[in-house]
Amino acid sequence: MAESQPPSVPPSQWGEGYGVIVLAAGLSSRMVENKVLLPWRDGSPIVRHVAAKFGRVCSGNVFVVTGRDAAQARKAVNDLNVVCVHNPDYATGEMLSSVKVGLSALPLNLAGCFIQPADMPCVPVDVIAQLLAAHDAGWNVAPRFNGRRGHPVLLDRAYWGAMLALPAGARPRDVIEAARERLRLVDVADGGVLLDVDTRESYERVMAIDSME
Repeated sequence: MAESQPPSVPPSQWGEGYGVIVLAAGLSSRMVENKVLLPWRDGSPIVRHVAAKFGRVCSGNVFVVTGRDAAQARKAVNDLNVVCVHNPDYATGEMLSSVKVGLSALPLNLAGCFIQPADMPCVPVDVIAQLLAAHDAGWNVAPRFNGRRGHPVLLDRAYWGAMLALPAGARPRDVIEAARERLRLVDVADGGVLLDVDTRESYERVMAIDSME
């Protein structure tokens, strides 16, 4: 775990809960099918698997950002305790626009929120718990596996404004990099934090790994 200075104290009005932004608005341009609607091992759509997993630790504050095939994505999670919010600009393909839609929907009294791409179904629940345990006010948190930073990122409430202020064409990671001295990296033992299903080949490869969640 890497850190460089002590955390700051949050304003008294900030709460202690956490939210989740599940990014499911992508075009899946590298795959014919919508990747987040592909079936996971239990037969349910991948977006449902991801949303349900985060719902176990952030109940009531899980926001699924939809775009392509919004109706199908909503249907996939309609019996979960989640909120779907639509990104009208999803066709631009910019992740930042979806992050902004999710941030704008979150309650303002939370201590932070996870930003989780919906095409990464292998992040274990215990890694999510590790990141929560590592968070202090004023710090962002991310997992690291074999020296590589992965997902999800836990974005501290102090940086929501900076994320919302980014111009079109910027990347969400620009906020993280600008506050690198306030990024706490948590070494984890599971490579699921690096695995996505961005192509048919990667989907089939991940599906074949028995040890991954």
